[in-house]
Amino acid sequence: MASEENFMRAPARSPKRTVYTEAMEIFDRAADLIGLDKRVRLELEEPDYEHIFYVTTKLKDRLVPLPAQDGKAFSDLPVTQVRNPEGLERLADGKIILNGRALLGSDVAIRRGHLRLPDGGVYQLVPGESQRFKAYRVQHNQARGPYKGGIRYHREVSLDLFKALAAEMTWKTAISEVPFGGGKGGIQIDPRQYGKEELENITLRFMYKLKNLIGPNIDIPAPDVGTNGEIMALMYRQYSDGERERHHLRGIVTGKDVRIGGSEGRAKATGQGVAFCIEDYYADRGESVKGKTFILQGFGNVGSHGAAILSSMGARLLAVNDADGTIFNGDGIDVNALMAYVQDPQNLKRSVLGFPGAQRIEKKDLWDIQADILLPAALGGEITAGIAERLKVKLVAEGANGPTTPEADRVLLKRGIDLIPDIIANAGGVTVSYYEWIQNKRMERWSEAEVDQRLEKAMKRNYRIIRDISRNQPRKTEMHDSRPYCIGKSVDPRCAAMILALKRIEAHYLLEGFSQ
Repeated sequence: MASEENFMRAPARSPKRTVYTEAMEIFDRAADLIGLDKRVRLELEEPDYEHIFYVTTKLKDRLVPLPAQDGKAFSDLPVTQVRNPEGLERLADGKIILNGRALLGSDVAIRRGHLRLPDGGVYQLVPGESQRFKAYRVQHNQARGPYKGGIRYHREVSLDLFKALAAEMTWKTAISEVPFGGGKGGIQIDPRQYGKEELENITLRFMYKLKNLIGPNIDIPAPDVGTNGEIMALMYRQYSDGERERHHLRGIVTGKDVRIGGSEGRAKATGQGVAFCIEDYYADRGESVKGKTFILQGFGNVGSHGAAILSSMGARLLAVNDADGTIFNGDGIDVNALMAYVQDPQNLKRSVLGFPGAQRIEKKDLWDIQADILLPAALGGEITAGIAERLKVKLVAEGANGPTTPEADRVLLKRGIDLIPDIIANAGGVTVSYYEWIQNKRMERWSEAEVDQRLEKAMKRNYRIIRDISRNQPRKTEMHDSRPYCIGKSVDPRCAAMILALKRIEAHYLLEGFSQ
């Protein structure tokens, strides 16, 4: 008969190294250090639920640009005079969506399915077809409250990635002291290759399939990479359609527009939280953010707001990298001007590339720029050990989820480069999501100043506890009490953050017990 110890032991993890196993290395290390209860460890090592399903939609007709060389065969093709130019929706990849009756009433000259537009380009007319997309929702843990986590639309997503991101939300909500668990999900899709109506149809169908798995007190999605407040509005409408008390369901998603129940300060919240942590990091050293320089990877929601807030504190942005290019200005980049450039409707890729206030450089050169702070705010796994060896910064503040590999962590520690780990640095988003959820529950509206004040206190209080754990400096102040969490020895900041999360989660299991 198997011993009790073997009976309770989790099956050995696959020796194959994956995104999830890599993300769980810090969990294993922290769990070993604090002697995490064996059964609690089993509960946390794998998600509660892993959902995979499929979403279909009918795409619209498209005009696909021909390469210049192929277009020569249609050199004598007359130009089609489009009477309703607003019916042509240009995409980042150069294709054009035909919305409604875009060509109705136009003088159309078409040959073998090709036509020429006033821009001089020759396009092939491709009829819209039905397409299928793979969708996911991972619900990691709900010991502390409803599952909570974003919806990601990106071509490079997988079940393994969403498992890692959902687990990170479990740790993050515990660190933030908000009564949620962790979840994550989304669709394998490049949203820049689809029109607005197509994305609306895909989102509505996604929520139609997702509805039975979530609820305002069960699982609460929010925006993530590739989604925004508009997507959340569609998800809320689809979820609440036909319900008698639909306004009581407004908390089904967070990150909504403030006009439909969103919270003031939510759009900037993740970037604001990063800035609060950086500000507190320097305050602890008797310094100020003013005069510091920083480089930034990613200029989406987190990166752009984080850069704007740090600039307002007196810091200077030197370089930015996004998916399409990298820019640099040693005298400093005007963040407000860059945000206006990226949001210009003519900038279909929403890229920093081409910004007139900076010069273009190669991505590989970003890591060699001398600065005080690196703010990675793009995708995971960007800072490898090789890049960590090259960095010329003093602090890495992780705005993205998992931007630094475990090997790079060890390099940063060896080189004495300080780290503000992601599960506290970017926790501002989920913290203000909780504030939005509370406002929806109570049918209240808080001011931006009130939201910012609450967020600042929450971020700095929990970041100080993590610093104390890292330094093994148990103490109680007016702001925080780290005495229950220090373990009698110093640890690195990422491990300290995980220790705080696990101790808070473990308390729920040990005090409440396990349902049978």
